[in-house]
Amino acid sequence: MELADRVKVLTRANSDDKLLMTVGLKNMNRTVAVTGDGINDIDALEMADVGLAMGSGCSAARHASELILTNDDFESAIRAVMWGRNIYQNVGRFLQLQMTVNVSVLLLVIFGLLIFSESPLSAV
Repeated sequence: MELADRVKVLTRANSDDKLLMTVGLKNMNRTVAVTGDGINDIDALEMADVGLAMGSGCSAARHASELILTNDDFESAIRAVMWGRNIYQNVGRFLQLQMTVNVSVLLLVIFGLLIFSESPLSAV
């Protein structure tokens, strides 16, 4: 089951179901995100690692959450998570490339100093 399908199943839950599922998942050492817009969702929003409040919801739910969806479109939150994961992976790849290049150049300079007693790389 894909992420979007799992999200659609859980969006129909009432506030007690959200709180029960949040506590259960936290006890299993999982990262939990909860979406809510009403005063009845405050407990689940506070218990979750990331609380997502709808911009049109009550102010108490907005204060209890970490993120506020201003356009009330939950799909945009899913897209934001996917973009964030993509950026995180690209930064990791870039750092891996930089480490590979820097180690290669360092070995080349050390090799040149040992063999030719001067660096093979110069400013010129």
